[in-house]
Amino acid sequence: MHLNDEQWAAVTLNEGDEAAAEHLAKCPACQLEVESIVASLCMARAQSRRALEQPEDFWRHQRESIRARLGSRRLTPPWKRWVWVTATITLIVLASALVSRNNMPPTGLARTDPDDALLLSVQRSIQTDVPQALRPAALLTVEMSRAQAVRTNR
Repeated sequence: MHLNDEQWAAVTLNEGDEAAAEHLAKCPACQLEVESIVASLCMARAQSRRALEQPEDFWRHQRESIRARLGSRRLTPPWKRWVWVTATITLIVLASALVSRNNMPPTGLARTDPDDALLLSVQRSIQTDVPQALRPAALLTVEMSRAQAVRTNR
């Protein structure tokens, strides 16, 4: 088994980890990996030192090019951003108000009078030709007919 991430970090930073050191002494694959890591770190260090050792002329040219790019950049005034933010928030609030208003149950529905409901129920029972004993079967038949009509309308 090879080194885990913590052991690699310890080896790279020269921290004392005996198990990692023992494994590293016995494993040629891990030795090659350590050599590769050390070579990469040395190369990165050399490149950063070369970058720091640039002449003053180089750094002056860098500053001038950055200033030129910043000078040519057209910045949006902050108040225009606030206008867009305010308009967007207003639209979101209005849209949510409209959506929630459309989802609300309608108010002011005509309430049925209990006496009217009773009268309608009595009229229905008088008009049916079904005997009292068969009324549950008649209700079942009516419900099955409604369900069939709903299925065919789809």
